[in-house]
Amino acid sequence: MFDLRNRWGGAGRAAQVTWLVGAVLVSGCFNASPSVKQAMTSGAPVAAPATTSNAGHGHGPDGVASLAGAARAKGASFDLDKPAVRTSIATFQSELRDFFDGALARSAKYVPTMSSMLAHAGLPTELAYLPLIESGYRPLAISRAGAVGPWQFIPETGKKYGLRIDSMVDERRDPIKSTAAAAQYLKDLHEMFGDWELSLAAYNGGENRVARILAAKGAQNFWSMRDRGYLPNETSQYVPRFLAAVSIAKAPQEYGFVEPEENLPYHFEVVNVDRQVSLSTAAGLCGVSASELADLNPALRRGITPSGYALRVPAGAAEPLRTALASYVEPARATRQVVRAGRGTARGSIFAKRNEARRIATAPLRSVRTYGSRKAARPLVREASRAGAVERSRRKARPSVRVARAGEPSPFAKPPAKTPARARRRSG
Repeated sequence: MFDLRNRWGGAGRAAQVTWLVGAVLVSGCFNASPSVKQAMTSGAPVAAPATTSNAGHGHGPDGVASLAGAARAKGASFDLDKPAVRTSIATFQSELRDFFDGALARSAKYVPTMSSMLAHAGLPTELAYLPLIESGYRPLAISRAGAVGPWQFIPETGKKYGLRIDSMVDERRDPIKSTAAAAQYLKDLHEMFGDWELSLAAYNGGENRVARILAAKGAQNFWSMRDRGYLPNETSQYVPRFLAAVSIAKAPQEYGFVEPEENLPYHFEVVNVDRQVSLSTAAGLCGVSASELADLNPALRRGITPSGYALRVPAGAAEPLRTALASYVEPARATRQVVRAGRGTARGSIFAKRNEARRIATAPLRSVRTYGSRKAARPLVREASRAGAVERSRRKARPSVRVARAGEPSPFAKPPAKTPARARRRSG
């Protein structure tokens, strides 16, 4: 009953996520709204003109407004008048004040695009404030459980919803692609449970846990599960804190917070890079700062584009980068070779002495942790010193390793033996 695989195929889910990402890439912006409050207020009536031919497709402001209105018409409102919600508001105003101030300020950059994508998917735009309590809108946030990004996906769920996660790219950190995956995941959860509070509890604690409680405990809604103690403490606080965040975000000044400053539209263009290029190199080629490219491409884990990567650049920098990449040649790197050091050389002695000094220096610390005092640890220190002396004598017979530049004569090569004078006279 609660198996997502029976409802969605892997190819269909990936296609829907790709469609959401493509819709945002066509618009080419993170921020297309003048105000966070205007983008996220669900109380104000929104109407779509009937004369607009593409209003239902959501490609313009009228289309987004009509989809948002349709989502609210489906009963997507949240009950904000709960004692637990008021308690969470008080927590944000006191203990978590610094965290909430920073998260609310960062929300101005991400909420407009996130709410637009959620409206495209037919979801309530209030869900755009879920990353506030998940990560504080920090793309590089990592939890103790290994969840990453603004929506805090674990690797299994991220890959299930089409996010690329490997040694070079982690799309959980991408605000656009992770929002598309989160929209599909939240839609699946709502289809499973039919209730947004239960869906949010499943988003935090897992859909299998919520399904088991519904089947075995007889609790029919989130508040009943919470009051009976069926949910973990984190999940019990998760939904009230989300509702508290929505309440404050709609009217920050009423709760003593500063309304986020309006951000200018943050447009970007996409360049398909057919090779591995560092962000610093790409920034120099297109005349922008490396930090600006890193901000637009948070999914790059090493600051290097893999081959065939769609790199985002500021508006107007795409064509200069394409032109520069067409003639760009990667500079040659210096080659190095490994040279074996001979027996008893100075270099080998230095290595041996350094290793032994490090070993003897850390022996008292290790022994003090073991025996509790320096006096009790003295026998172990003396034993370590004797062992170090034996090890030094053994190292003299072993060749050490030294790295030399290519073409450089080895400093360990012995000069050729001189011919005895008697032999020279005979040969002459």
